[in-house]
Amino acid sequence: MLSSNKNIIFIFSTLLILSCSQNLEPTIESVTASPNPAQSGQRVLLKCIATDDDEGNILKNEFLSYEWFASFGDLSSDTGDTTSWIAPSIPGNYSVTCKVSDQYNGMDILAINIVVE
Repeated sequence: MLSSNKNIIFIFSTLLILSCSQNLEPTIESVTASPNPAQSGQRVLLKCIATDDDEGNILKNEFLSYEWFASFGDLSSDTGDTTSWIAPSIPGNYSVTCKVSDQYNGMDILAINIVVE
């Protein structure tokens, strides 16, 4: 019975610590596209710089995940802090979006407009 009580105390302590900590959401500092403007069919390098300011609490070792979205053109990868995008063949203004998440459901989203000439 003593072992069972220790397990209950451990579980309660863990839940109390996790429930008292506050998850700060990641913040996207910038999304860059190079080159911008781009030529039709040109490869554009995209980079997302994000931080998570949980340094002062138990959640300070969070892992950030990145997702990229584009309605037009082609992304070489839809994950990671960098990717490349192939500009569509029709000139115009296009938007590429980056979403950054942590494992505690915090997130930030930022889009960049890219001009295709």
